Amino acid sequence: MPTKVFMPRLSLTMKEGTVVQWYKREGETVTKGEPLVEVLSEKVTYDVEAPASGVLRKILVPDGEDAPVNAVLAVITAPEEEFREEELLIEAEPTPVAEKTATIMKKSERIRASPAAKRLAREHGVDLSQVTGTGPEGRIVEADVQRFIEQVSGLLPKVRETVPLTGVKKTSAERVAQSFRTAPHCTLMMEVDMTKAVALKEKEGFSYTEILVKAVAKALRQHPVMNSTLQNDVLKIFEDVNIGVAVATEKGLVVPVIRNADKKSLAEISTALKMLQEKARAGKLEKEDITGGTFT
Repeated sequence: MPTKVFMPRLSLTMKEGTVVQWYKREGETVTKGEPLVEVLSEKVTYDVEAPASGVLRKILVPDGEDAPVNAVLAVITAPEEEFREEELLIEAEPTPVAEKTATIMKKSERIRASPAAKRLAREHGVDLSQVTGTGPEGRIVEADVQRFIEQVSGLLPKVRETVPLTGVKKTSAERVAQSFRTAPHCTLMMEVDMTKAVALKEKEGFSYTEILVKAVAKALRQHPVMNSTLQNDVLKIFEDVNIGVAVATEKGLVVPVIRNADKKSLAEISTALKMLQEKARAGKLEKEDITGGTFT
């Protein structure tokens, strides 16, 4: 049976990625676990490994082309396995389905998913709006949810509690979101006594960014509602405090994540941040380095 190579989800908000380069050509032998194709999303490159050993029979998305999450990029078969390209090409064109699904969702304002998919999503706390459906007319099936869980397993921050928004809170959230999209924004500036921070920097050699990460992590632990996200009228307050820090690279800004920053000492934060900055500038950030952030 042919084995498909999918476009991975490298972050919770990722919708599509770009194939940078294939390391193998059609007809060449591949080994399970070896780097097969380099993909790009949100300015982060990632090597997709071969999911099985065999022959790279067909590349569906060539170098430089974009593809949505979970799109079939290529097919691997056994050396002597019979292969019908026509059926695969029909199956591996998710873009029109995705566009049609988006239109359906806008009209009906609901997510089409099978009962099994909904049950699995509830059990694992998966937001179905983040899952790409591959069923009829873009319907989400159980396999889609399972694939999503496997892709983000171990990368999602733990949810401390969920708070359904009703009444005034719900209305306020909707108006704030509308304001963010339609109104100009302002920045609040205030003076802060940084004498002790300056002394700490000069004495221990910590950067201001490292000190700020420590301060923000402590503040988020004391004010957990700030360490949250709003999804479908439900406020999800995270248990984990994972701080994203913007890093400038030749390709632009990337945001690697310092996990459980509230449990780390300043020295540990410094070490973690330096390592992430080096990986970012070298273009070697991995999936776990850029996902699961709760505050940037």
